[in-house]
Amino acid sequence: MKHLLLICLCGFALLSCDSSKLKETPSSQFIGTWKLVDRGILENIEVEISMDKKGNLVGLISKLNEDKYVQLFMAEGDKFVAGIKRNSNFEFVLSEKRIAAPLFSAYGQSTTDEFNVQFEGKNKIILGANGTSGVYVRVN
Repeated sequence: MKHLLLICLCGFALLSCDSSKLKETPSSQFIGTWKLVDRGILENIEVEISMDKKGNLVGLISKLNEDKYVQLFMAEGDKFVAGIKRNSNFEFVLSEKRIAAPLFSAYGQSTTDEFNVQFEGKNKIILGANGTSGVYVRVN
């Protein structure tokens, strides 16, 4: 009787688990135009992510914000998302080009920032743990 009760409890626990994380999120879900939210100086910049000829995901700036440093160091059409790599079934590593990347490069510093990202639904990308580093929201 104890074993039957234990088996039933284990079965119930497994059935009540969220299985959505077990499915592989397609990397093609990144394709589209995204707006940066909760990103400080980069707030409201729009980035168009698409697949290049080699099959890599890259993002080009499609709309800048009004920040003076963004206007000084970035231009529409510049590469912003340098690459996206899969980390697990549902987590990716997104590499962004830093603002003033040529200046960082001149001093031997890294020109990109990397974030662990996850999708929250199909229209929101969370950067860092629980969006601590910001959010991408789909525009179209």
